[in-house]
Amino acid sequence: MRLSDFKLLTDENISPRVVAFLRENGFNVLDVKESALNGTTDHILLELALKEQRFIMTHDADFGTLTINNQHPCYGVLYLRLMKQSALNVIAVLKTLIAMNPELSAGSLVVIEETRIRVRVL
Repeated sequence: MRLSDFKLLTDENISPRVVAFLRENGFNVLDVKESALNGTTDHILLELALKEQRFIMTHDADFGTLTINNQHPCYGVLYLRLMKQSALNVIAVLKTLIAMNPELSAGSLVVIEETRIRVRVL
């Protein structure tokens, strides 16, 4: 499946401007803040994302740790490992990613940096 085919769950550290950008670009987005899930543990968010078949989009490396080291089941993680986490920079990086529309599979950890993307199947 292509990136554009996946539903997303945006973590509380993702800017509302980024959420709006994603929706404007056709993504089905469930936002933690809008859903009153602020403060929900990462474990519960992983379970929710798995149940609803959503990739979690986050700036938080803990999701990678939980899925790789602790082998916590997940549908997928898009980890934005950016030097600048401002909404403008995130949107600029996502524009490039959306234009590429890479082939991904459920059960992947996708590390997104300014200059490269790494995919690890979990």
